[in-house]
Amino acid sequence: MASEDAVPAIWASTEFRQLLANGQFGRAMAAIRREKGLSQADLGELLHWDRSHAGRVERGEVDTIFDIRELVRAADALEIPRTALLPALLGTATPWTIEVGCGEGVDDVDRREFGIAATMALMGSAVPVTAATEPMTVGTDHIAAIRTITDQLWDHDNRLGGGAVADYALQQYRLARRMLDHGDYGPRTGEALAATTGRLCSCAGWLAHDGGHPDLARRCYTEAVLLAEQTGDTELLAAALGGLTITATDHPRRGREPVRLARRVTELASTIPSPRLNALRLAREAVAYAAIGEQRDFTHAMTRVWHELDRGFDNPDDPIWLHFVTEAELRVHEARGRKLLGQHTQAADLFRECIDRPENLPRDEASYRAYYAACLTGLGDTTTAITAAHSALDLLESPVNSPRLVAELRPVHRAAERLHTTAAQHFTHRFNALIRAA
Repeated sequence: MASEDAVPAIWASTEFRQLLANGQFGRAMAAIRREKGLSQADLGELLHWDRSHAGRVERGEVDTIFDIRELVRAADALEIPRTALLPALLGTATPWTIEVGCGEGVDDVDRREFGIAATMALMGSAVPVTAATEPMTVGTDHIAAIRTITDQLWDHDNRLGGGAVADYALQQYRLARRMLDHGDYGPRTGEALAATTGRLCSCAGWLAHDGGHPDLARRCYTEAVLLAEQTGDTELLAAALGGLTITATDHPRRGREPVRLARRVTELASTIPSPRLNALRLAREAVAYAAIGEQRDFTHAMTRVWHELDRGFDNPDDPIWLHFVTEAELRVHEARGRKLLGQHTQAADLFRECIDRPENLPRDEASYRAYYAACLTGLGDTTTAITAAHSALDLLESPVNSPRLVAELRPVHRAAERLHTTAAQHFTHRFNALIRAA
């Protein structure tokens, strides 16, 4: 039998990963079996298959190994770490994790998400649905898996931004959508699957927006709205329309569209017993009013925000995607609105007030510093703006990944290009490097 040190070299090899990525699971397992000095009979004994069946599996003549449970069982029997199966999950020989560049390795993915997420991926890529293929039976485990993946994506975004995981989210949505469109399930399961897929789609929309792709974000949110309408899910509809409000406010296409969307979201959110959700919706409505210059309506909406805050944010049923909503976050919404209204001094004071709070997560701190720097530029205080922008870049270079926030610093960049100070030139160099990376 080969030494223990030799085994990882096989399952970590490009050849092994490529076999998995191409859906040739039998051949991949055969390579490990031979490396460990086992015969097909030995493998059959380990997995309770007869020798002829083991041979047919390795040659790809039967689909046993395409059942994720059998694939994982075979990997466990051959002492292959489950993380080594990630190329089968992602359909690529160079797998990456949801936490790329953030200190977590593939072992964390193995513990948290591999099992059922791989089922989704294998259904979606390794075993494509065709007229000759039986549709996959979808159960509560698959729905729970989509929810788990969605929660993990939101948690990552709350802490570190969405730039590193936007592609992953879109991939997972496509797989979930294929399950929804081609799976075999009953009416109750189908309704839950549609709503859960819609929530993943809405999450992917925000991550696409944070990744600097507003048109893609709008398409995702539109699909989430359609799924919400199909299932009558008010909470999902509010979330998806809320996402459309963000894209319409940040990238306006039609005059009052942000306000129309925001007001509809507020109506929907008012039926949901969550002060945190209602405060967020009202804050976004306020920013939408500011974007079209309606100061009175902006002030009225922000007053209602603080009324919601007074009710307390201690609802244990609030979903994970709402956890970023704090008093500081709401103050920042007010600051953004005041900046849109041309009240740069008040906006800068509010942004500065929110910086360096103990409860700020890295993504939020990067946001507040970027907004503050851009606001200072509007005030003409370029020197202080560049200093503030450097502190934002300290986070945006690592660990936060958010092309959206990098773009927020463009006014500072334009101002810095007109200066010849060391700080300005250093900022320009750092900013350009991040733009190229994004």
